Amino acid sequence: TTLLNAIAEAAGAHVDSHPDKRHGRIEVGTTVVVGVLSQMADETPPDVQVLAYVESLRPMVEVDGNDISARSLLERFGFSGNRLTTFIRDLSGGERRRLALLTVLLAGPNVLLLDEPTNDLDTDTAAEFEDLLDTWPGTVVSVSHDRYFLERTCDQMYALLPRTGQPAALRHLVGGVEQYLAL
Repeated sequence: TTLLNAIAEAAGAHVDSHPDKRHGRIEVGTTVVVGVLSQMADETPPDVQVLAYVESLRPMVEVDGNDISARSLLERFGFSGNRLTTFIRDLSGGERRRLALLTVLLAGPNVLLLDEPTNDLDTDTAAEFEDLLDTWPGTVVSVSHDRYFLERTCDQMYALLPRTGQPAALRHLVGGVEQYLAL
């Protein structure tokens, strides 16, 4: 979480906390557009209906070269029928998480920072989210305790590993989660 917040802050994205900046530096390219999915409660207004909220952000979105309406996009994220006119305060935790992800993607990021992205998602929604990440054209940096999610969505894995009497060290895990568990 601290690492993701540091990257997000360096890229000019809003973060919930301010990381300790005493050590190191982060350089962000000029073409980088960061989208942050925090594990904290999102900042969506509770007294607005789902469809009205998304339409207020972007009524039309380009997906795979085609313009689609906010309603169609919401349906792709599992919001249909009466869920479109449900007040955000009345959504389940998983629905709020899906809505938060959708609003992050509306900004058109080319780098996603995901902090515990599968929190509050049921297995079907988590699988749909993993499928979305498989086809997403940008870079994804994810922090998660969900082993299956990591194995399914990551090309490269790194871990912060403790060292006796020293700060934790970042280590590339060629063997993925299995290597992490062995260490």
